[in-house]
Amino acid sequence: ERILRSLSQQVERNRVILERNCEILADIDFSFAKAGLARDMLAIEPILNKDGYTALLKARHPLIDPAKVVPIDITLGRSYHTLLITGPNTGGKTVSMKTLGLHVLMVQSGCFIPAGSGSEVSVYREVFADIGDEQSIAQSLSTFSAHMMHLIDILAKVEREDLVLLDELGAGTDPEEGAALAMAILEQLMVIGTKVVATTHYSELKTFAYTREDIENACVEFDIKTLCPTYRLLTGIPGASNAFAISNRLGLANSLILRAQQLIKADHAQFENVINTLENEKMMYEQRNADILERQQRVVQLEAKVIAMKQELSQKKAQVIRKAQEESAVLVRRARRESEQIIKELKEQFNDQGIKKRQESIEAARKQIQEGIKRTNISVGVISQQAYMPVDLEALSIGDIVYVTSLNQKGSVAAVQGKEITVQLGSMKMNIKASKCRFVEWARKENVLPAKTKSFLGKVNQVKREIDIRGMLVDEAEEVIGKYIDDAVLAGLSQVIIIHGKGTGALRKGIQEYLKNNRNILSIAFADMNQGGTGATVAELK
Repeated sequence: ERILRSLSQQVERNRVILERNCEILADIDFSFAKAGLARDMLAIEPILNKDGYTALLKARHPLIDPAKVVPIDITLGRSYHTLLITGPNTGGKTVSMKTLGLHVLMVQSGCFIPAGSGSEVSVYREVFADIGDEQSIAQSLSTFSAHMMHLIDILAKVEREDLVLLDELGAGTDPEEGAALAMAILEQLMVIGTKVVATTHYSELKTFAYTREDIENACVEFDIKTLCPTYRLLTGIPGASNAFAISNRLGLANSLILRAQQLIKADHAQFENVINTLENEKMMYEQRNADILERQQRVVQLEAKVIAMKQELSQKKAQVIRKAQEESAVLVRRARRESEQIIKELKEQFNDQGIKKRQESIEAARKQIQEGIKRTNISVGVISQQAYMPVDLEALSIGDIVYVTSLNQKGSVAAVQGKEITVQLGSMKMNIKASKCRFVEWARKENVLPAKTKSFLGKVNQVKREIDIRGMLVDEAEEVIGKYIDDAVLAGLSQVIIIHGKGTGALRKGIQEYLKNNRNILSIAFADMNQGGTGATVAELK
């Protein structure tokens, strides 16, 4: 006793520290227990909010075997605050509702949830549930009475920030009266603004959900062919009870089922058929939406690729212009050095008596140098927009040369349409506003030639800068291109474009091999992106 008393006194002296240590150890043990549970369930950390919005993605019931559980998607609290789940018995309505309730309680207990990444859960003030049959002989309670007592208690306490789960709403009494009571209860909860998930068999409630705002139908998918539930939750359409099909599978006599089908109201049967049709159509639309989403992603990737190519072309264009300007500057400096040398020599050649003649020679040399500099600038594309006059649409005619300011290029007028001009830029035609063009020169008129010479040159001048051989065989294309190159050489063309398309690449390889061996070809290369890219070959003529 003395030893125990002594030990107890030592414990008493450290009572506060020991109690705090017990609390810390309990917290640590609880944290490790939650982490172990999350690991075993492959759970994730959800996104939390206080807006009443819950969106569970691929949520799994935590108490069902992971190898057998079917993940579901369930959303509540954004476009609708009440979700009405319908479908056959043993179809999974209650399991779906319990999955939502358990996930909410797990989150509010500090646990991760067995759901897909990106799931979002709201923090609710209270969670009310009326699930299962609690009839009592001792309290003289029927199934309906037990449910009604729970509902009365819930309606007295529920507020806007709560979550209410109601299983088999209105069951246990006359179907018409039960359905009417269920609709009245749902209306009251919708007025309060609370979040509600309810299950039912009543067709009247399915129609009720269709005709009211802030409430959405849902069903647990049921395979009519195999008469087995798939346990997938489908939001947006109500579920059919399929009582006849299930009864037939369980062994009920066909005669009784046929008689029941005769007794059921025609409109109810038609409604069930409509539900089945809607379910099939929704599955088809889901597949189409998946295809559309895949195509949209592909389009986004292509757009990104086009933008990257455009940026690359812009960079290359800037590099070419910069290089041309540098070469132009070199030529200008060289011309100035030569001019200074010429002036120096002139000064040495003329004495003071020939001052006037020397000055005239110097001015002539300087004028010649300035003209050379001007030609150099034009050759590298340094074009001043102010050097050209605005376009006069009334005086403009086909073949006139205009300067397109936005593209920094010259082109010939192919057509005039109102305030727009169709401009031929190489092998490409573009519709451009007249305000963005400057007039350069009138169309050149052909000189009058003798009949024979004019006929020959007219044929040669008809040779276009490009030829399209798509669809031809290699042998046939070689014969056509051979004659075309001869005509192009006679016409004085320095460059031609051969359009062969992409396809399998056989025509492109054959033609390029032929061009390499042609005596009139200096070099070949793929065309620019705006001229066809790898679908066309540019050939430089000797």
